[in-house]
Amino acid sequence: MSLKENALLVSLSVKKPQMTKVDAKGTNAAERANNARHAGEYRKQLYPKHLVSPIRAIESAARGYMESEAYPWTRSKFILPNPRFMDFMDCMGTYELQFDQATTAFLQNWVNVLDEARRSQGDMFNDADYPDVTELRKRFSFEVIVEPVTDNTDFRVQMQGDAAEALMARAEKQANDRMNSLMAEPLKRLRTVITRLNETVSKDDRIVTDKRTGITEVKSPIFRDSVCDDIAHEISLLYDFMDVMPASVSKLALNVAAKTPSPDELRNSKAAREQTEADTSALLATIDSLLDD
Repeated sequence: MSLKENALLVSLSVKKPQMTKVDAKGTNAAERANNARHAGEYRKQLYPKHLVSPIRAIESAARGYMESEAYPWTRSKFILPNPRFMDFMDCMGTYELQFDQATTAFLQNWVNVLDEARRSQGDMFNDADYPDVTELRKRFSFEVIVEPVTDNTDFRVQMQGDAAEALMARAEKQANDRMNSLMAEPLKRLRTVITRLNETVSKDDRIVTDKRTGITEVKSPIFRDSVCDDIAHEISLLYDFMDVMPASVSKLALNVAAKTPSPDELRNSKAAREQTEADTSALLATIDSLLDD
């Protein structure tokens, strides 16, 4: 199965009004105070940070989710396996709703927004910096963009001779670079989560003293479920790309899944921790070898 039949490209476009502005008065005052000239610019925050932070937090969460569910393809686009598409769109739809609700709450609080801006900006406040609320609402948007994956057979150009060949060669190189990056991405992400597990199981037992009784006891290191859950998540994503991955990567994924114990096993068994330390060290060596090929 080709990649274009197995995946889609997704990206997130979030637009917000201008949040900062160069202030001539503030710039001049700063330069006079420091005996400077044309040394920089003073940018003022148009909107108090704590009032726009809910909007920014939702955007950040949505982008984090996109990055966790797909692999990077180009600078702003991610490649998402088809089996994840419906769940992905449902979740992004929830983020879009939250973004709209946070934007509405911000605009409904407009009088307080301007009052806070006046207090924080002092003499630099200027009513002209702020559009009408109706116009401001239009400057907020949240959109998930979905596109097909293309390959060289989709490339059409009305050129002849050397120019056409050069352009086709460039397009082919870009496509190959993206594919090489895609093949390396799951290995890099697996290395990150497996390294975390390896470091966790390598920790020594804890000596804990009860402050009330003075009794000392030995306890195992703290193991959070996320240490193993993050590995399971990366393996699940890799499985959805299994048809286009090299056999070596597919074999590695199966091996990682087989050698990742449950958090409870790690909490309750020192032998399991020691074995997992050895297994994860070997897995990391394999990943490094594959990345070097």
